Amino acid sequence: MLFAPILLLNNSVYLQYYAHLPEEERQKKLSSCSRHRYLYIPPCTPEHFWEVGFPSTQTCIERGYIKEDKNPQGRLRRRQPFNALFSPKRRKEEN
Repeated sequence: MLFAPILLLNNSVYLQYYAHLPEEERQKKLSSCSRHRYLYIPPCTPEHFWEVGFPSTQTCIERGYIKEDKNPQGRLRRRQPFNALFSPKRRKEEN
């Protein structure tokens, strides 16, 4: 009957159980079964993430959060003129 031994702090049971394996394979087994060896490493926090408060407008422009248009677009004209239904001029003309 085969069973998985309990790993002790001094690794004595571990060394006895895997004594027949070469050193490289022992290290592979350890790294594959150890719960403290992560395959996924989370990404680092973004720059300026831990800064408290709101950055100034100049800082936002420097960091690229705000883009300034050198040639701002003009407002588009309406295709049809706006017809106001309730105009104060009409009321004055009717009186």
